[in-house]
Amino acid sequence: MTILYISLYKNRMTVRNLDDSREYSGSGAFSNQRLLVAQFFAAHDVLYPLIQQQKGENWLARLLKRKRFRILVDAMELNEGGLSQVEERAIMEMVASAVSMRYRQLEVRCSSHVRNDVEVRALLANSTS
Repeated sequence: MTILYISLYKNRMTVRNLDDSREYSGSGAFSNQRLLVAQFFAAHDVLYPLIQQQKGENWLARLLKRKRFRILVDAMELNEGGLSQVEERAIMEMVASAVSMRYRQLEVRCSSHVRNDVEVRALLANSTS
C-alpha cells in the first residue's frame, strides 16, 4: 500500500511518496496569521494536483487499480500548543477530498522537523486509528 507523507507549511505543502521517494511541492494563498488551512478550497486546490502527480498512471490504470493510501500529515508551522480539533478535522477533510476518499489510514500530527521515511512508517504502524 502506498504511503504518502504530507508536510504542511504556511501557504505551501510538500507530498512525498515513501515507496519511490518522489516528492512534489505546491504553494497558494490558503493560510492566514492563525491557521494553516484558513481557506479550505484553496488548500485543496494546491494538494489535489500534487496527489495526482504521485499517482503517475494513466486514467485506465487508475480506474482499474483504485489505489488506497496510508497518509501522515505534519503541520510544520503555526502549531504551538498543538492543533485544535477543528484544525485537525479541516486538514483531514481536505486530504480525504484530495485523495478522493481513497485512503486506508490518515493521521494528522505536529512536527518542527521533516520526518524521515523510518519515522513516518513507525508512526503509522503504531497508530491507534
